[in-house]
Amino acid sequence: MEILLAGLCAGILGSLAGLGGGVVLTPVLTLFIGIPMMYASGSALISTIATSAGSASVYIKRKLANDRIGISLVTATTGGAIVGSLTANYVYQHELTWIIYTIFGVILLFSIIPTIQRSTCELPPLRNPDKSTRLLRLYGVCYDPALKIWYKYWGVRWWLGELIMFFAGFISGLLGIGGGALKVLGMDWAMNLPMKVSTTTSNFMIGVTAATSSSLYWHFGYIQPFVAVAAAVGVLAGSSMGTRLLIHITNRQIRWVFVTILAYFGLRMVLRGLNREHLLPLTSPERNVIAIVFSIIVISTLYLIITHRYSSEADETVIMYRTQPNGINPVEERFMNITSSLLKYGVLVSVSLMGIGLLIMVVTGSGLHYSISMITDPSSQLNTSLIGVFTIISGLIRLDGLCVMLTGLLALIAIPILMVVLNMVRFMLEHDMLYLAFTIVVIINLSLAVFVLPLFIS
Repeated sequence: MEILLAGLCAGILGSLAGLGGGVVLTPVLTLFIGIPMMYASGSALISTIATSAGSASVYIKRKLANDRIGISLVTATTGGAIVGSLTANYVYQHELTWIIYTIFGVILLFSIIPTIQRSTCELPPLRNPDKSTRLLRLYGVCYDPALKIWYKYWGVRWWLGELIMFFAGFISGLLGIGGGALKVLGMDWAMNLPMKVSTTTSNFMIGVTAATSSSLYWHFGYIQPFVAVAAAVGVLAGSSMGTRLLIHITNRQIRWVFVTILAYFGLRMVLRGLNREHLLPLTSPERNVIAIVFSIIVISTLYLIITHRYSSEADETVIMYRTQPNGINPVEERFMNITSSLLKYGVLVSVSLMGIGLLIMVVTGSGLHYSISMITDPSSQLNTSLIGVFTIISGLIRLDGLCVMLTGLLALIAIPILMVVLNMVRFMLEHDMLYLAFTIVVIINLSLAVFVLPLFIS
């Protein structure tokens, strides 16, 4: 139940801030429930896919997420995720988890700076389109229910966004998160996209990034089946709630949710990492109090400063972005609906398999040769490295509960991969060779993570 509630909270906050839930779920699982860091990271990756699929299905249909920009940037995040996952395996094997805690926290804290710098206006300051804007067609138009207007936007400095995305992918693989914090910053700060577009497009992207990392985490054995399933179900329910809320709040409000999360969990993880090496010996309640006080002080101070500076400039910025809805390519419209349906129903199928598998185990009292008490014990050493794919297939035929549940996890990982394949077909039909090349690069990276690297590592 604790894991389910943790996932619910992570899903709400993750979908609001475009973080994917992992940035919230990992600290909660490790700091408050006591799950080992590697299993918390593996579960967070699975949950990130659930958040991405649950949220992106709505965002794509409403045209809030820009899938074209997302595909162009995922080329970097998937490559970074591979490097990060291999690095994480080295860190865990050499018992250097305190490094993971500390890096996680430091990155979250530094993420506050560029986020808060842009909180003086509802939409970003206008920048003229550059060469990358025109070459990659980084344009978009969307309707914002909170502002009650249609507005146009365009991305700039794609090359800088791509560099940040590689680092975001690396952090995703290293820390077991979707890397949404850095993805949002890359699109918001580097590419000058509106915050709501950044968060929704981040939700579209993090599923593909997390699928890349989780494929390797599955092979390494960093996914504990029950913890991953419970967290994923909670996150999926939370992301559904957060998605409905995001549509009706403003970009500035999203920023404050974002900064609050970063401040608290950033310092909390740094203190936990330093404490593991006895560099800063503090009890868990002491670390919690310090993190809460720190986040209150930071948010209060920044809010007073930013509120004082906020003026009618924001309204003028909104007016300058204002536009009228435009037509959409019929092929693009069709595939956006197909992609939205894939994400929506794919998640329902995978969660149903997880639930059916758990129900079968409750009735039979076991899964494979493991008892139900061992499978559902968060401290159990049962992980995915102990169960091969052929074992899962044969167990599925026999309706073994654990194998059915693991099939649900595999189906969840497959959803963002199928989404990329769908986009490849779309770009082929549109004769868009540039974005077809982008999707091929992403598929190559996914193939390396799913099929090639596990063979070499074995």
